[in-house]
Amino acid sequence: MTVSFSIFDVPDVAEMLADIQKTAYQDAVEQVWTAEEFTSLMSGPGVCAMVIICDEQPCGFLMWRQVAEEAEILSLCILPEYRRQGHGHRILQKFSGHLALSSVRQIFLEVRENNEAATTLYNNSAFEIVGRRKGYYGRKQDALIMKFTMPEDGLKKIGIGLD
Repeated sequence: MTVSFSIFDVPDVAEMLADIQKTAYQDAVEQVWTAEEFTSLMSGPGVCAMVIICDEQPCGFLMWRQVAEEAEILSLCILPEYRRQGHGHRILQKFSGHLALSSVRQIFLEVRENNEAATTLYNNSAFEIVGRRKGYYGRKQDALIMKFTMPEDGLKKIGIGLD
């Protein structure tokens, strides 16, 4: 399988992102954004999306917002037929490598506390829990706030090569 990545910072990809997210979350409780909501997000300052392409087909994406030395992951999803193949880890590595070339020193995200697949992915990618938002996803659903700190020696420590 050939895997590649593309970065977009324009709202032109909103429809594609909405389609991927809708399919990826079809059996989940996660919020699905419309193409209009993606367009609005992508129109904001510092918002970009990295799309992972498997055998020439988009199979997932990671969307983030970057402000000064911090970035926040807004959404990460992989299509069901591409899960459990390491693509989530690959896109996080590529994303971290991309940001290691910038001024970003910390990456934050919020994840539903009972989303075991996502919390395992983030824990295995060196994110740590730094807080909790009570009732963020409804009365009984808390959000975990997780943080990744860029290693002092950047790409070498992350273990990535940017091709």
